[in-house]
Amino acid sequence: MTCAKCGEEMHLMEKDTSSGRDIREYKCSECGYSDWEDRGKALWQILSDDRRERDEAAQANVASDNSPDVHSLEPEPSPASSLWDRLLALLTRFHKRKP
Repeated sequence: MTCAKCGEEMHLMEKDTSSGRDIREYKCSECGYSDWEDRGKALWQILSDDRRERDEAAQANVASDNSPDVHSLEPEPSPASSLWDRLLALLTRFHKRKP
């Protein structure tokens, strides 16, 4: 952000998202002028709203008679989902091939 009084580059002094908005305060090191800007919704607020909407939709699906299972909204883990399981499966197959 550029200082409105002297035109120098201002430095970020504080970033506050506790209100659900991304508000940043800047201060000019040359003349001491401070200003703030509202950069919109905070990321945590966007994610929180999205999770709430998704949970409400899942509850609505459970309430209806012909709705899919709630667990179908999340991907099912594969049998060898972790890196360790895949490594063990690979080593087991390699070990079985050896004469």
